Parts: sequence; C-alpha cells; structure tokens
Amino acid sequence: MSSTIEPDGPGEKFLSEDDLKGLLEQWIAPEPSKSLDQRVANSYYTALESGDAAAQSSLLFPQSQKEVVTMKFCSTCREEFADKFSFCPVDGTPLNSPVIEPSEPVISAASFSSSIQPSEPVMAAAVGASAGALVPRGEYHVTFMDDAGLVSRLVDAVKEVAHESELTWPEFKRDPFGFTKRMVVGYSQAGWRVLSQPNVATGVLAALFIMMSAVLGVIWLDRVQQQQAAEQAAKEELVVENFIDIPSEQPTPDEGPAGLDKGKGGGSKPKQEKPGGGGGGGRQDPKPASFGKTPQASLTVPQVVAPDPNPPKIKNPSLPVAATLVGDPVLMPPDPRNLQYGLRDSKSTDPSSGPGTGNGMGTGTGGGMGPGEGGGYGPGRGGNIGGGDYREGGGGPGGGGGGTDYNKIFSGKDVTSKARVISKPEPQYTEEARKNQVTGTVILRAVFTSGGQVTNISARSGLPYGLTERAIAAARQIKFVPATKDGRPVSMHIQLEYNFNLY
Repeated sequence: MSSTIEPDGPGEKFLSEDDLKGLLEQWIAPEPSKSLDQRVANSYYTALESGDAAAQSSLLFPQSQKEVVTMKFCSTCREEFADKFSFCPVDGTPLNSPVIEPSEPVISAASFSSSIQPSEPVMAAAVGASAGALVPRGEYHVTFMDDAGLVSRLVDAVKEVAHESELTWPEFKRDPFGFTKRMVVGYSQAGWRVLSQPNVATGVLAALFIMMSAVLGVIWLDRVQQQQAAEQAAKEELVVENFIDIPSEQPTPDEGPAGLDKGKGGGSKPKQEKPGGGGGGGRQDPKPASFGKTPQASLTVPQVVAPDPNPPKIKNPSLPVAATLVGDPVLMPPDPRNLQYGLRDSKSTDPSSGPGTGNGMGTGTGGGMGPGEGGGYGPGRGGNIGGGDYREGGGGPGGGGGGTDYNKIFSGKDVTSKARVISKPEPQYTEEARKNQVTGTVILRAVFTSGGQVTNISARSGLPYGLTERAIAAARQIKFVPATKDGRPVSMHIQLEYNFNLY
C-alpha cells in the first residue's frame, strides 16, 4: 500500500511514500568536526597549566565539591540531610555543616598535569578525582533530600496511575478483548515469577492458612456466643423445681390409696375423697395375731361379733351370726377363701387374737383388726380404714392400705406429670434499680395449686430497690396447667428465677 503527497502549489512534483522512504535511507548524518575536539582538549590543558586552583577544582570535581558543601550533618543519628533542613527530621537535633578534613594530601593540578598525556584526558580526570578532596566514609548513611508528606506522595502516585490509565485507554478501546487477554497473561506471568522464587509460595500458603484459621475462629466464637445467649434466654423461661434436702429420718412412705382391693379409689362415695380410720383389738393372747382372712365389712350394719381365729363351736345354732368389721365394703371386700380370720400381713400360723384388748385381733383396742382403736382395720381410730380419724371416702375401690392425700402439696418428684407453664410475664425494672445499676437474680418459692393459682410466694434470694416485689407481682400472673398424680390435678412446690440485667 502506498500513498502520495499532494503539492502545496502549482508546479510542484508529487512524491509517493515509497519515494520519501528511499530518500530517508540515503540520508547520512555528518560526523563531528575533529578540529572541535582538538579545541576542547587544548582549552582543558591550558586551564591545568595556568595554576588556577578554583578552575582546577571546578574541572576535576564539578559536582562532588558542591554536594559536600551544601549537605548538613546530624550528630545524633549520624545522617546527612540537604541544606534546606535546619533540624534533623528523625530526632529534631539542630543540623551542623560538617568540617571536611582530607585524610590524604591533595595532589596539585600543576604537578598532576605534567603526568597527563594529551591522549589521556579522561583517565587523568578520573585519577585526579580519586586523589582529590572526597572524604572516605566507613559506612553508608541515608541522605534525605526531600521531606514530602504522605498525602502529597499519595496524590503523586494517584496521578501516575491516572496518567497510565489515560495512556492505556485508547488501546483498550481499540481492542478490549485482546487488551484484557494480554493483561491477564502478563499479570499471571508476573505472579508466577514471584511465586516461583524461593520460600515465596510457602509464605503465601502460610499466610492464607493463618487468615482462614482466623476467619474460622471468629465464626466459631460467634456461634458459641449465640448458643450461650440462646441458652441464657431459655434458662430465663424455665421453671425450675425446688429440691429440698431429704432428712435422715423419714416416716413410712404412703403405699397408695387406702383399701384391700385393687384400685385407686377411696370408698363408696362417687367423688374422689380420702378415707380415714382404723381399728384394733385382741384378747390378751401372748402370741401375735395369726394370719388369715378379713371378715365382711359394713358401714350400716353394727358390729355384733368381732373376728376371732378360734370362734366358739355352738351345736345346732338357731341364728348363726358372722363376724363383721366397721368399714367400707368397697375398700374391704369379702374374702371367699376357706381360711380362719386373721391379719393379712401376719407371719404367724398359730391361731391367736394377739395381745390387744376388746375381743378383736391385733395389738390395739376394740373389736377391729390391727394396731388401731375401734372396729375398723389397720392403724387409725373409730372404724373404717386409711389411718387417722374415721372418715368415709369415695372414688371406687382402692388398694395399698395407706391412702393418698391428693389435697396436700407435692414435690416435683412425687407427681405423675409436672406443672406446664403457658405464659410467664417478665418483671419490669424499677427506676431506682436502673439508676443504681442493680443486676442479679431473684429466686422465689411458690405453690402451683390444682386450681391454677400461684400461692404461698416467698423470696429465697432477693434484690433491692423494689426488684423482688416486681418479681413476686410477675409470678402471680403466671398461667399454667396444674400437675397431676394418678390422673388427678394436684398442687406442687415450684422454684422461680427472674434475672435482672442491664444491656
């Protein structure tokens, strides 16, 4: 491809681009004049032979002498600084101009010039400079020539980057894909050259490992803190039972509902109610009461004949009368076994009524059976069964011999299902407690009744400035499902904790 250049005016010849390239190839630059080099050398020799020390110094040492004169020296950090500094930029010490004392005698220009041949001007200047007034130093000292601030240097760097971007922008516009490819390849090669150096790759991998370990450590610590916060929040919502220390001596545990049959009831009445009473007797027999069956019980028919393991033998009785007990027949059903009368839990097989009195059997008094008083069965008084004073019960048959008082307050370990909290309002801070930065935990002991009320609230551990009172007020508003025992709602002791924290 070639192009032609149009003439500026009429009559000029048209020249093509190839013709211009041919003309430029034929161009030969003229060589420098040898007479000029000779005149420069003659002037140099004339200056040396004139004996002018100032001229010789400027010829031999045109720059080094100027630098030595204009530099200043710090006596504290032993560094040199430019003449514009009055104080040391490192430690603030006033700067002084150093006194230069040549360690070797300076060779005069006249004596030195005599040994210089006309063909060796450059070598003579180099030898003269090495023997001149430069002071040898034993160590390297940093020289501060400028005190530009960090901001100004950052601005200069940004300007350089912007200038480079301006230079590369036309290339990027012309061929963006090629430019990007070349840049990626170039940076990849530069990175590989850096990583291929000794210990660089190991250092980079070690740094990455440390960074990843730090990030994972922060994430793990954050999760632990979140878990602890969740556990603390859950702890504030929990209702904790109050476990009381069990004393060394305990009464005989309740074996279950009163009665000699299977069941969880307390007697003939339709509504669940605990029975009470008992009986005892004996005929002052030295032997313990013997084992046997329980006679028929009744609450309406009066006792005529007391139980006896050796009943009198009457020939042809006209009106035989059976032995009975004063008790609820639902709790003491008839025993159809072909046995003599006796105590169900006795170990003796010799027929005996026992050492008690009153024509019954056992160690008590009366016409009943057992250690009680009256015509009933077991410990208690006045008849029936269940212990304590005579009382008719209800709820159906019962077994176990002791009876359960469902009206008492149970502990958490004695109920079938524990109380379940539906809502637990949080107490509010008092203004006095907030001003005095009071924090801590209020521990309350209360009773969750079978009817759904919170009663008998007492403070085990309190806080001042009205926080304990706020906790008690919040406890009274708790909504819950009562605890149950044997399928019946019962009351139970509860320990409540309220945490007061300032965030």
